[in-house]
Amino acid sequence: MSQKFRKSPLAPKSFPDLPYIKGIKLSAIHSGIRYRDKLDLSLITMTEKTNVACVVTKSSTPSAPVLWCKKIRNIGKARALIVNSGNANAHTGKKGLKAVKDTVDHIAKNLDCKSNEVYVCSTGVIGEFLNSDKITSSIPKLIKQKESSWKEVAESICTTDTFIKGSKKNCRIDGKNYKIVGIAKGSGMIFPNMGTMLAFIFTDFPIPKRILNLLLKEAVEKSFNSITVDGDTSTSDTCLLFSLNSSPLNKSIKSINEDRIELFRKSLDQVLQDLAKQIVCDGEGASKFITINVKSAKTYKIAKEIALSVANSSLVKTAIAGEDPNWGRIIMAIGKLGSSVIQDKISISINKVKITYNGALVNNYKEEDVVKKMKSKNIEIDISVATGKECATVWTCDLTKEYIKINADYRS
Repeated sequence: MSQKFRKSPLAPKSFPDLPYIKGIKLSAIHSGIRYRDKLDLSLITMTEKTNVACVVTKSSTPSAPVLWCKKIRNIGKARALIVNSGNANAHTGKKGLKAVKDTVDHIAKNLDCKSNEVYVCSTGVIGEFLNSDKITSSIPKLIKQKESSWKEVAESICTTDTFIKGSKKNCRIDGKNYKIVGIAKGSGMIFPNMGTMLAFIFTDFPIPKRILNLLLKEAVEKSFNSITVDGDTSTSDTCLLFSLNSSPLNKSIKSINEDRIELFRKSLDQVLQDLAKQIVCDGEGASKFITINVKSAKTYKIAKEIALSVANSSLVKTAIAGEDPNWGRIIMAIGKLGSSVIQDKISISINKVKITYNGALVNNYKEEDVVKKMKSKNIEIDISVATGKECATVWTCDLTKEYIKINADYRS
């Protein structure tokens, strides 16, 4: 977690008290990969028969750890996850791939498991070669040391984050209470197009790997794939969902259409959306949390494209940062998509104040009403395009001078 920059004014009051999940051991240490005085390496081990679902960045320049995760994810089994926050190990060629292989082989040997049951994630500076010795030499310590807390592990995966991110939810299924716990990191280079920057979700609800994959992809689409900070997609984005078999069901899950899965899905969606929103709240330099709702579109795809076009507009984001109700910039962002909208049908509201209706300014519009609303830390933009019945929501933040300061100073 960055100590160089002020804590986001949008940060939650505290880190949640995340519960213990049977079958998981947490370890976090300072290894010195990059930082002098920060937890930067974590290992999470899991009992046998743990299933895993994996979603990674669609970047065509993925990191070595992402390539490894893609290689093993179809197997769908996990015994360990190791994460370093000092070096992205991206664009590092064969040396980077060897560093990953050395790491997983060391862990597999120490845990007496298969290498393809070890997941690796990284975040940090792109293009610097990773000294894997600092990781491999730390593995025995990570395995043997006293268990760390969720809070310590969440801290160990952070880079420019100004607060640590966690979420939890319980769901009662077949008369039992099952837990979902999630941690995440992210603040900049955020336009995921996959899952998130780094997000790790754990549950003791036993789900077959085929169904687990479907659940994660669905949940990601309306959470981590519906946020943007700066329109940039990282080389390292990874989202993992682990399902332990520590609390077996009386009757195993057979279909994604079961009522039990629907109960779990609702809780999973809430955890992922909570984490996604926290990432937006920690957007580099953010002072406003922005929700963009698009409704009455011809398709969900078009609705989401419109929402993202507005969310990624630097002109819209800077206007909101300056508390300027310049709704013309919203019109611009909608219009640059081309033929997917009809101008005479567009209606816009900001924080429930109607501004335009059916392609023109409303008769009783008073800008001072919107100016008052722009003072809020939470800005909600509602857009109706009146061409269909589909809707989409995207979350973003404003663009401030602090964003430039943080990214100009990132490597120092």
